[in-house]
Amino acid sequence: MRTKKLLSWQNGPRVSGQLYPDTDVFMIKLTLTIQRQQAQSPATFQSYALEVTPQITLLDCLTRIKAEQDGSLAYRKNCRNAICGSCTLRVNDRPVLACKESIGSLQAWLENNGQTPGNSLTLKPLGNLPVIRDLVVDMTAFWDDLAAIQPFLLPAQALPEREFSQSPRERQTLTQTANCILCGACYSDCDAKGKNQNFLGPHALAKVHRYLLDSRDQASQSRLEQQNQGKSGVWGCNGCRMCNLSCPMEVAPMTQIEAIKVRLFDLLDPL
Repeated sequence: MRTKKLLSWQNGPRVSGQLYPDTDVFMIKLTLTIQRQQAQSPATFQSYALEVTPQITLLDCLTRIKAEQDGSLAYRKNCRNAICGSCTLRVNDRPVLACKESIGSLQAWLENNGQTPGNSLTLKPLGNLPVIRDLVVDMTAFWDDLAAIQPFLLPAQALPEREFSQSPRERQTLTQTANCILCGACYSDCDAKGKNQNFLGPHALAKVHRYLLDSRDQASQSRLEQQNQGKSGVWGCNGCRMCNLSCPMEVAPMTQIEAIKVRLFDLLDPL
């Protein structure tokens, strides 16, 4: 029985690892350096060593650390299926869903974006939000910004006895924007939000477009007028496109913001 040192796995980036003796299981000696912080206290960093397969998710790594090495580590999780958005954090300053990204996919992303994959990753909490503890942030401002755009249907007529009907084609127009799981990745990376706390953020503005597209909503005029007020709405976006790059669900918030601007131009200067 012997252990064979390897520098890569099939179709993956070059990182050092090993095959388990007499098996085809490739293992990586991984170091996660995690930001530790209490509210209102300076941040420190603590490293944890793990031996993992490339297929293990980042959330599974955090679960192992908490169970096997440090029960005081704080992070959020819930569905484990990239649906709830609870486990979002930053890896090497890139916001990700911890339950969606495997160690292999993270290493591949680093390599594809000109960074050295290596055998270590740095984990931090989301940006643009105050830290409660370690990787847990206070989402109050995030939810307040969302509430400001009235994220629900505003029909003009009385509620029907059953439901508002919608054709398959009408529903299909909502698919991209409706995929938003409110994970906060775009909010974390938003340069405009970091410079202007009154800016509602890409998550809220993408939701505005979702309701503008909805055939059941009859408040398009008031929604557009709200977005035309100062720098809190779409005119506060500085076009950095970080939200499009960071969104794990491919909602493309800035694309939705640009679509709202086109509607505003048509409203202000109709042909």
